[in-house]
Amino acid sequence: MNPEVYFISGVCGAGKTSVLKHLKKILPTDTYDIRDFDERGVPDGGGLEWHNKETLYWLDTALTNAKSGKSTIIGGFAEPERFKKVYKPAEHPKAQLLLLHASGDTIRKRLMGRYPTPESIEEIKRASGVPLNQFIENNASYAPELRGIFEKEGALVIETDEKTSEEVANEIANQILGQLGSH
Repeated sequence: MNPEVYFISGVCGAGKTSVLKHLKKILPTDTYDIRDFDERGVPDGGGLEWHNKETLYWLDTALTNAKSGKSTIIGGFAEPERFKKVYKPAEHPKAQLLLLHASGDTIRKRLMGRYPTPESIEEIKRASGVPLNQFIENNASYAPELRGIFEKEGALVIETDEKTSEEVANEIANQILGQLGSH
């Protein structure tokens, strides 16, 4: 097995965090390090510079993991063109981006349920730099555009509207494990 790095992308509400929990149960921890892109925290407003630095951090983590025979799976927003500006194929393990996609209505519903308290609403405003309703609308309206970008790249797109997070995790695990057999 040649260790790789997989970025599971999608807008907020597409299902990344829920899927990661199930992948941790499915895939063996001795060969897969499964992480959340934001687990080290998000500064006020996030931003492109922070995102690029964090992407590089995770790519470097994947390199360290690869040296010990582990693949790395990161759940977090990754856009192919921005990713290519940070990714160094000669240095980092082979990378694959895949997209979790949900409809605008599903994203709105999921995100409204995710921020039920004044504290959680204030936290998303701090991290995103915009009020909750704008944050939700930004994600719901960008989802189809992001899907188009991933399809143009020929990347795997997994629909999450009608699937449980367990079903999506199984689909991803089968995709990753199936690729191992084709090396």
